[in-house]
Amino acid sequence: MSASTNNLTFRDFLASDIVSTKATAFSPDIVPHFGNKVDPALLISEYNQFISLPLQSNEINNIFIRGQTASTVTTGDKTAIVLRAVPSELILWPQVWNKTTPQGPGPLVIDSSTPNTVVASGTPFTLTPSNLGGFNHALIATQAPVPEIVNAKTRLRDALPPPPADAKNWQDLVNFFKNDTSTVYYNVVVADPKAPVISVSTRLHVVDDGTSPLNFRITIESSTMPAGTAVSLSSPSGQINLAKTPLSDDIGVHVNLAPGFDDTVTLNIFPDANTVIETFAWVALQASIVVPQTSLSGGIPISDVILLGAQNIVFHDDATTNLRHASPAANKIKQYTQLQKTESPVLLTEETGAVANVTGSATGWWFRDAMGNTNLFPRTTAVYHSPDIQPVGTAPRSDVETILGGANANTDWSDGNAVGISQGAPNYVYLRGNCTLGNNYPIQMRLFLMYNHLILYPSLYSQASVTDFDDDGDPFVALRNMTSTSANSFDVLDLPFDVLNPVPPPAGSDHYCLVAEMRSPTDDNPDPDWPHEDTGAFASAAGLDVWLASTPTVCWRNVAYKPGGAQLICTCIVDIPAGVYPSSAQWTLEVDAENAPVGSAWRLTGSGPAIPGVNIGFAQTTITAPNMTQGCHFTGLPSSGYTFSLVLQWFAKGLAPGAGMNFSFLLFTTTPPAGANLAGNNVVRAAANLPDQAVDWPFTVGIHHPGVENTDEGTKKRNKGYLGHRFKEIGPNPWPYAKEDKLTNLTSIGPTTVYSVGGDHWNFKFN
Repeated sequence: MSASTNNLTFRDFLASDIVSTKATAFSPDIVPHFGNKVDPALLISEYNQFISLPLQSNEINNIFIRGQTASTVTTGDKTAIVLRAVPSELILWPQVWNKTTPQGPGPLVIDSSTPNTVVASGTPFTLTPSNLGGFNHALIATQAPVPEIVNAKTRLRDALPPPPADAKNWQDLVNFFKNDTSTVYYNVVVADPKAPVISVSTRLHVVDDGTSPLNFRITIESSTMPAGTAVSLSSPSGQINLAKTPLSDDIGVHVNLAPGFDDTVTLNIFPDANTVIETFAWVALQASIVVPQTSLSGGIPISDVILLGAQNIVFHDDATTNLRHASPAANKIKQYTQLQKTESPVLLTEETGAVANVTGSATGWWFRDAMGNTNLFPRTTAVYHSPDIQPVGTAPRSDVETILGGANANTDWSDGNAVGISQGAPNYVYLRGNCTLGNNYPIQMRLFLMYNHLILYPSLYSQASVTDFDDDGDPFVALRNMTSTSANSFDVLDLPFDVLNPVPPPAGSDHYCLVAEMRSPTDDNPDPDWPHEDTGAFASAAGLDVWLASTPTVCWRNVAYKPGGAQLICTCIVDIPAGVYPSSAQWTLEVDAENAPVGSAWRLTGSGPAIPGVNIGFAQTTITAPNMTQGCHFTGLPSSGYTFSLVLQWFAKGLAPGAGMNFSFLLFTTTPPAGANLAGNNVVRAAANLPDQAVDWPFTVGIHHPGVENTDEGTKKRNKGYLGHRFKEIGPNPWPYAKEDKLTNLTSIGPTTVYSVGGDHWNFKFN
């Protein structure tokens, strides 16, 4: 990636009086800070200081990123940062880290729209390194401009450029160092200057596609180390050894290493017991390739020495002595103490909810694993029948807030109505839960439908994602979003997931496992990891239970499978644009069959964000004519626009499809489009007439219609003097355009014009 395409400049070393490259691996712009939550303003104000803390094994370490914006950035530019961590290697070949899973919580985004400005991440990466017995971890940060993701189905992490390719030899590595401006290395140990001996090990691996040994120079560089300091080098193979020697300039060993050489190199530092090591003094173990250069006849050959990698040790008394004050536990105590001194608990809204291994109360979102659970983790109850996963059947609910929220928050509606997951049908599943944070805390959820054999392997959960479909009928991962506006609230999703026509479970199984997950995207972290992306496989069900019991943002429910259902399912998306139609607009969906066998049946189901009173679709109906027409009417949609999905089921009833059988649908409105956003929108096609049977189609009224006199709470709406159609209640109502002849008692459609808005068509081929 060229310099002109990057928004940030990363430093390879803090001071400009040292010639540095990526191989120096001493960037001050990757900042581990243990459990501290560092304000970006501090990272910026201390830009000219090395402020990293040691990485602590088996603890959560926060790692921050900073950098300086380029002179070419413009308004709106943002930079995505990806961080990887690997066990230390003296030479960080791309293949050492390019296949490593990036650190959570996901790609972090930094506003980089002001030229020549130091910027920093407000959200840290997190790393829980294992104890490597003398080895440390190297950190690799990669930047890329945030792309314009026009396809909402693409995650930010999948839209970023891939890591660099493997290097075949040192020349490839040097070319990468020279040409890449997006990557920076941190291979640093922050050491205690009071330690009698400092011992650091790292791996040295020689990659080369040739056969001849390579001339390496293994050196020890240093800065401001006191006189009397000694050093030594050792390796199990014995090829790299340096006896205990006083530290001086140009100390090290020359060694020929064959391609494929792979060994551990240990650097020992012996400070003089009678001297004091300066804060920020450092020692660097460096590996360089020695390349002979051609010379004129009779001249002295000159070799070119090229640095390939380094392991750095920096001494910082305060960073090590006071490290305990930076632990996650110490930070929690400090936060608690501060909250005790203030009367404003709203400060909690600034925190990020914990997602796993929670002991005590969760911050942010939490699911229940069993009815009666409180905000206390890990759970001690069963974890496989969460009341916060609520299948409601094969039709969505316009009253979802009533049946699942409020007074019914502690009622398991699915159990009470014996709801299962049906084959050959849409299956609507709502999620609900508690949130300790408010202030528009962002919530995003995902649902998985899986079998028992898959549930022990979270890395495979993505194969079982419940999906939505696009305008072409292609599936993509279904996500549901909402915000928590008040702290300690109980929230219900208004848009269900649709488990559409699930494949039957394998032989011997009679149920599915539904797993719900939650994450909280922010501007800094728009694509955080899902909980299953931050855990490994489980060796047993007991391990899975522990994960579920201690992870507030995951819950599981076993649901019975019901065979049968429709033989054909058709889907489409209906998008009514914002600012074109008023809430009083009346809509008609018409479905037409062509050459469908008489005696078969069909059913139409629409699903969008729940609107009290509105039900889109018609119940299962027997087809009484080959070219039958059926539909529904509805009104009271929000004028801000409304998008919903349609599912048409066809039930064969033992009959064969007619030759060339197909279905189509049309959307009509009785209201001419006239809103502010009409200009430039092809939202109306032509005037049309409805078939006579439309008089008997169901008609429902939503709460947004200005003519509704009573809401479902029974309070009057402000519609005094409203001149349009009025409806006493939301829900089913007589269709206003149905006219009854008082002499014959027959109902017909009164004179009215409807406008065709759009439609879709499904053709089928049968073997």
